[in-house]
Amino acid sequence: MKKKPDIIEALRNKKLFGSLPEFKDLTSWFAWVVWLKSLYGLPPDELELALFQKCTGRTRPPAKEPKESATIVGRRGGKSKMAALVGAFTAAFIDFKPYLSTGERPMVLILARDKEQAKVVLGYLTGILKAIPALEAKIVSDAGDEVLLDNGVIVCVKTSDFRAVRGITVVCAICDEVAFWNFDSDSANPDTEVIRAVRPAMATIATAKLILISTGYAMAGVLYELHKTHYGKDDSPVLVWQALTVTMNPRIS
Repeated sequence: MKKKPDIIEALRNKKLFGSLPEFKDLTSWFAWVVWLKSLYGLPPDELELALFQKCTGRTRPPAKEPKESATIVGRRGGKSKMAALVGAFTAAFIDFKPYLSTGERPMVLILARDKEQAKVVLGYLTGILKAIPALEAKIVSDAGDEVLLDNGVIVCVKTSDFRAVRGITVVCAICDEVAFWNFDSDSANPDTEVIRAVRPAMATIATAKLILISTGYAMAGVLYELHKTHYGKDDSPVLVWQALTVTMNPRIS
């Protein structure tokens, strides 16, 4: 049986993500390693479990790999970069062929209030791919806001518009700074409607992930509701992670 790809092994592999300068020493990324293990259903050690409990309010890790997660971390905590790492891993290493019909194109989708914000995560993601020779070789085309890999996966950015996610197949949706989506003039696109539209686009992909990342902002909206409903609940299918900037990025002043 083919071994399931392991993001922690890829992060420690000096020919893959471990070759990147920022990941050569994972000491300061300890909290994010625990976050990744939580996201992929990988068992933590005793020290990691203590941090997991602190950041999730749970007593134990999820019984199975969560399909949805909400991560609330302060500015400069590293959340966009780590979400990009998950997107790069998903695009390059996960085989979605068993779930796809003929001609169906799997998409790693980055959503934000506007394309410029979304391109922050895309920039990190494409930077990761292009910095690793084995992954750069997988890039077939790069159109600036859309990257096609040789396994058929498309990485692209879109604004947080519920109409923009219809008719596509999403294998990973990264929703950047989702707490701020509602605070513009377009009242036709509340964050709840966008997330409600994304979920059916992921429904046929068993390993798909919906990843919401944001700085905390208001006691309203989809991020607040997810926190209120799922934070600290051991049996919840949605993983909610909340931490201070310094917890996730101990290098910050």
